[in-house]
Amino acid sequence: MPDAGHADPVTDRQRQLATAWQELEGVIERFNAVRDDLRTTDAQLERVAARTAPLQARVDAAQRDTDEVAAALYRSGAVTSTAVLISAPSPGSFMDQLATLDHLQRRRTDALRRLKADRDALTKEHDELDGLKIRQRAQQQELGQRKATIEAQIKRLGGDRAARGARTPSGALHDGYVPVFTDDAAGRAVRFAFSQLGKVYRWGADGPDTFDCSGLTMAAWKAAGVVLPHNAARQKKTVTPIRREDLRPGDLVFYYKDVSHVGMYIGDGRVVEAPRAGERISMRLLDYAPIVGYGRPDYTAG
Repeated sequence: MPDAGHADPVTDRQRQLATAWQELEGVIERFNAVRDDLRTTDAQLERVAARTAPLQARVDAAQRDTDEVAAALYRSGAVTSTAVLISAPSPGSFMDQLATLDHLQRRRTDALRRLKADRDALTKEHDELDGLKIRQRAQQQELGQRKATIEAQIKRLGGDRAARGARTPSGALHDGYVPVFTDDAAGRAVRFAFSQLGKVYRWGADGPDTFDCSGLTMAAWKAAGVVLPHNAARQKKTVTPIRREDLRPGDLVFYYKDVSHVGMYIGDGRVVEAPRAGERISMRLLDYAPIVGYGRPDYTAG
């Protein structure tokens, strides 16, 4: 037994490891969020690009049309009011021709101006999205570097030895429990999550062979036809908050104050969750870690 005045080095190392693992998971979840943001930005850029090319073609066509009309008017000698007056059979006819010419010119000019304004707005949107993408990539790089730093710390503390063996985490249940698979979206999500037991955790993964925590819950509900983001904190914001006493299979359980972990409730006080690097997807008791909320994805029962 260690002296009261001296810290137990084993306990201290375990505490540091636990803190590092939790911090690492938080970094991974933020990395997932930024990666999803990048995918959204790329999709928006593609949509803008798809709209820009045809719009530019319309601008070019309108510009050519305007130029051709101006050239035709010049060739016909009707480019000046004097020419129109000389060629007109009467003053009234001259005024009519002049009004028509002015109307055509204004209409073409206004149409061209609107097209150019739309094109310029798209160009601005594209440039803003490009800037956003650069910032998101910088965030991703920063989080990747942070991840590498924490992993190096875990290695120094000896935690990487446990991670190399793809083991089942302590506290996992092996009592043969099988949930009831209801014939609705929640039942399909539970069936999917339960069928992944034993697969290996891998950060950033959402199947089919490896998963991280939010990747597992996202994939499970995707199999049930419900879209969730690949990030625990964003999943918590997406689902409907519920009370603990209202939990039913398929609901999500969120852990730690920074919402850096999520599991799926499968009934009988149990969750299925993807723990951390080097561990396997497991079934555990609901309260194996500090809970910060419960939520139900939006689906129609039955």
